[in-house]
Amino acid sequence: MTMILDNNQKLGLFCLTLFSVFFIILMQVHLMPAVIAGLLTYTLTQKLDDFLSRKMMRFSHRSKLVSVLVLTTLIIGIFIGGFWYLFAWFVDMAKHPTETLTNMKLVVNNVINSLPPSITHYLPDDLDEVKSTIMVYLKDHIFYLQSIIKKVFHDLIILIVGMIIGLILGYKENQRNVDDNKVVQRPLTKALKASLNRLVVVFQYVAMSQVVIALFNTIMTSILLFIILPVFGIHLPFSKSLVLATFVFGLIPIIGNLVVNALIFVVAFTVSFTVAMAIIVYLILIHKMEYVLNAKIVGTKIHAGICELLIAMLFLETLFGVIGLIFAPIFYAFIKLSLKELEII
Repeated sequence: MTMILDNNQKLGLFCLTLFSVFFIILMQVHLMPAVIAGLLTYTLTQKLDDFLSRKMMRFSHRSKLVSVLVLTTLIIGIFIGGFWYLFAWFVDMAKHPTETLTNMKLVVNNVINSLPPSITHYLPDDLDEVKSTIMVYLKDHIFYLQSIIKKVFHDLIILIVGMIIGLILGYKENQRNVDDNKVVQRPLTKALKASLNRLVVVFQYVAMSQVVIALFNTIMTSILLFIILPVFGIHLPFSKSLVLATFVFGLIPIIGNLVVNALIFVVAFTVSFTVAMAIIVYLILIHKMEYVLNAKIVGTKIHAGICELLIAMLFLETLFGVIGLIFAPIFYAFIKLSLKELEII
């Protein structure tokens, strides 16, 4: 039996195709981080505006402006605080060069002593040789390192631009209350707006699941650092800071976990090579469990099976790399929810 689509369904499918092609192009040209950053600030602006309009009855007409100003101040504060922390850290190292070198020597010695003899045979004997090796490497790869630094700053600018666009769109969208009742929207405009609303709803599902995953990761890491390792008489340095970093970086999909896992692995390496290897295996197992947990949370909201989301994540990761893996739950959930609301599936 052939299904006949009405005009609303045809417009909905057209908008879904348009959004999908747009996302694929952006993933191909590596601009998807800007879209995710824009969706984040757009969603936060909407939520904060709704909250303030309920709490500020007398000034509800100002809630949209206040929400944008609050988020802008928060974002600027985060960036300034992050750069200031890094700057203070480098200044502190420069002020105490002897203490810094001593700590580096202890770390290098601990690492070398914890490695098997078959590996240490290929490593430098002391810190001076390590410094010499590093300088030679930097000299030989200076242009490659410059390209990496340029890419980092380029990606940072893209994220900032995406956030600004999200704030602007959120502010414009929040002005709809007065005019929407007077203006009759055209069918295509309504269909595009409905698709954008579905995308925002899906993004909220995924963002909520990421918070749950960050909490799960933090709890499992705390169990490892404060219960399992102490049972074996092992106490990892900076354990409390590592747990805090686990939650903060855990809010960033995939990449955040890779960064914090690398930090924990390096700290564990200064204790023992065996401990570091055991910890990395534990963290990898947690990481794989997070895929299932993410698929379960998002899948429950859109009535999609875990296998569907996992296949989508694997497929987009193969095509577009890490950014495809990060965006896969949003992309697939957006397609599934759109088809369900259009009553096509």
